[in-house]
Amino acid sequence: MSKKLFFILISVLMIGSFALGACAPAPAPVEEVEEVEEVEEVEEVEEEEVVEEAVGEKIPLTLYYMPVTRFYYPSPKEIAEGMAADMANAGFDVQLELAGDWPTYLGLRREGNLDGLYMLGWGGDNGDPDNFLNYFFGFAGDDRVGDDASAWVKSPEAREGWYANTDVAYLLYQASINPDQAAREAMYKQVENLLHEDVARIWVAHNNTPLVFSSSVSGYVPQPVGADYFEGVTVEGSDTFVFGRGGDSVQLDPAVVTDGESFRVTGQILEPLYQYEPGSTKPIPALAESCTANAESTEWVCALRQGVKFHDGTDFNADAVVFNFERQRFTAHAQHYESQVYEYYEYMWGGFDDASIISAVEKVDDYTVKFTLSQPLAPFLANLAMDIFAISSPTAMEAAGEDYGLPSNGAVGTGPFKFVEWVEGDHITIEANTDYWGGAPTVDQIVFRVIADDSARFLALQAGDIQGFEQAVVEDLVTAEAAADLYVMTRPALNTGYLAFSYKIVEFQDVRVREALAHAINREGLIENFYGAYGEAASNFLPPLIWGHDDTIVDWEYNPELSLQLLADAGFPDGISEVTIDPAYVTE
Repeated sequence: MSKKLFFILISVLMIGSFALGACAPAPAPVEEVEEVEEVEEVEEVEEEEVVEEAVGEKIPLTLYYMPVTRFYYPSPKEIAEGMAADMANAGFDVQLELAGDWPTYLGLRREGNLDGLYMLGWGGDNGDPDNFLNYFFGFAGDDRVGDDASAWVKSPEAREGWYANTDVAYLLYQASINPDQAAREAMYKQVENLLHEDVARIWVAHNNTPLVFSSSVSGYVPQPVGADYFEGVTVEGSDTFVFGRGGDSVQLDPAVVTDGESFRVTGQILEPLYQYEPGSTKPIPALAESCTANAESTEWVCALRQGVKFHDGTDFNADAVVFNFERQRFTAHAQHYESQVYEYYEYMWGGFDDASIISAVEKVDDYTVKFTLSQPLAPFLANLAMDIFAISSPTAMEAAGEDYGLPSNGAVGTGPFKFVEWVEGDHITIEANTDYWGGAPTVDQIVFRVIADDSARFLALQAGDIQGFEQAVVEDLVTAEAAADLYVMTRPALNTGYLAFSYKIVEFQDVRVREALAHAINREGLIENFYGAYGEAASNFLPPLIWGHDDTIVDWEYNPELSLQLLADAGFPDGISEVTIDPAYVTE
């Protein structure tokens, strides 16, 4: 307390004592001291409250870019550099940062620790809009951190810095339980417009993914959804097909996989009950011969394919199906490990244990299972066909324990190929399953070789070290298209590359700043320079291939002058080079 304030308080007390003197005894000296001390204590509390007003940490404005090539970002470092150059002309002074390898990058994003802007994208796991929109923006969506649903609906500040809009979440919930596709489509279009108004993220591009092959290769089937089909591949003059890829797999246990490079391999080794029709997003039977729903769509009875063996010689049957779903659903299951993240199960089926939409998976007989749902789920078959729900051998899982899916063990399924070896950072080898129920593959062996650099993969193809790869740079595609000994195939775009915000950043909580960033990026320039004829600028999250895509949404035009004006309106006339972490997220 200042001396001046102390004397003022003493004066007030003295005046009060004089005024009361005619009608009350004068207070004892000790009472005077106690009264002053009480006032001082009040003032001290007030001073403590002022001290507790936290100031957010200032950090450089950073754009994190991906360490691996993905179909939605064919040249991530170069695209990041292009974005940064665009932003510099619109008032944003951005630093670029490569945040570790691919698993590290995904982990930092999942934990909410990419504090700034970050590049990422999504390749659809099924052809249903729910897989794009509900996965990210629903009540149990990927952008929700924590288990308290009541906290979810409060604000971005209550959700560890993630985007929150309850109108979006409620629409997505209603769409997920409605069997009427027309009604669902209308709801998804409402959601897309709300996300656009909020500038929840900046949609950058959809990419019809180019794959380049040696002319000696035939029979490859690129899938718009799910893993590509390799079993029909032939290589003239060789019994081995070597495929180059930009990054290594993270895991081969499909239950814990979230990345495309892992699914590319698991999709050859393991199979789900349903799969996607070649070249289509339509679910068709695989390990199940059929699945039939009751009138309320809350029970599904699946007749299983008989006579199928896992690669370890054990039988595929109803017991195996129940085991696979229960080990993901039940957190107390012996094969459900605390060290692993069963991310897809939680988001596709609403949670674990009693929170799961799948309330029971029961063996009816050796080759029949019944799924009981706590509510109707419109995309049930589309979900069932996802690679994440491929069926592993229970015997193999129990034998490997927590190491199932790791390089030392690989994975054991029923698919057209069997695991052979995994040399981390270099290659994974699989071999033909000659007893495959769908007929033996036409190639004896496939090697997935890691070649991180885009141009290096093309040079390896030209040298004959590999026979095919995904994601060539634009210049190499031009060369490949003109070469007599090479050819290009495309995978239809079921993907979206985006730029995301950490809502832990105070400045990004202002929609004007987010909109300024949206107008700062020259998407058409990025498409021309890095995607070529295969890419298109994204106006919303759903790619045009998926029903529910709203083609009436007008994209944010490239307009650096408007960006500067929006920044000025938001209180940043000199632009932004540093940002502030909201004090709510600053921990000791």
